[in-house]
Amino acid sequence: RPLTRVLDMAARRTLLLDGGMGHLLRRLGVRISGPFGSSERFLGVALANLSQPELVKSAHLAYIEAGAEYITTNNYACVPHCLSLAGQEDSKERFTKDQMIEYISAAGSIARDAAESADKAVKVAGCLPPLGPSYHIDTKHSDDELYQEYKDIATAIAPYCDILLCETMASVREGTAAARAGVEAGLPVWVSFTLSERANCSLRSGEDISIAAESCQTINGVEAVLINCSSIEATTKAIPKLRGCLPSSFQVGGYANGMICDSGNNSSADGTSSSQSTNVKPAEPQIKDSYNDCCPESYAAEAMNWVKDGATIVGGCCGIFPEHIAALNKKIASVEKAA
Repeated sequence: RPLTRVLDMAARRTLLLDGGMGHLLRRLGVRISGPFGSSERFLGVALANLSQPELVKSAHLAYIEAGAEYITTNNYACVPHCLSLAGQEDSKERFTKDQMIEYISAAGSIARDAAESADKAVKVAGCLPPLGPSYHIDTKHSDDELYQEYKDIATAIAPYCDILLCETMASVREGTAAARAGVEAGLPVWVSFTLSERANCSLRSGEDISIAAESCQTINGVEAVLINCSSIEATTKAIPKLRGCLPSSFQVGGYANGMICDSGNNSSADGTSSSQSTNVKPAEPQIKDSYNDCCPESYAAEAMNWVKDGATIVGGCCGIFPEHIAALNKKIASVEKAA
């Protein structure tokens, strides 16, 4: 597909994304185990692309039925860091690149099949995820290694997609590497950053959201900058600042968590101790197996505040389900009808 703008920049409307796949797959019966927020926890979601593809498709269809116009491929955990945990305890073998590509391609095929079976136009966003545990600041990979890893993922997922979505990027360096690899695949790219739980408009790395926005402007082919996998409060505070940092040719969006994050007494809200610098990989945050007081109507109302502050892309992340997306779809439709 040619590298073209997905949207008419002169007359934008609010686009609705889906919600979190992992939590919905768990609800649908995919076995998920391991400490909450850990890589083990994500493993079952990744393996479902081959072991339970019908459930993955059902999750996509649930979001489409709720009103989602974009569904994101279920390959968030299809990275060596996570897949290497699958049945490798005795042999200590690494998952091969070909095996990783097989899982990524399966995720893309399922999403495309779900989109094409819908009775309305639905686009597929190909996920370019963190290469390690969520919220970690990557110190393992060099810049070239980051780019090459993301290039492998982008090349595998792009044939099934309309756009590529670099999501839960914890640092500018990570987001830049993923975006550059994404545009090389020939599709429009959206870059989404995850924010500090302190709600101070900074990334998990400590870098200000304005720096992230500036970095995205240097990459031809990036069309949107978003915030995801962050608290509702942090997202609400950052959206107007992000909108103000970008020219009107860029879209802004948000899709927040419905989960409770608690890193304990000796850590910051990002899982880093007060003595750690941003170039040291933090411990994984402790995420409780519970949801905040976020009923669908409340979440939808908060997301519409993001729209008022300039967001044109909204949806949900971890702990946001089809019922939340349905409530948000209803509010968007009401506002657009009134306009």
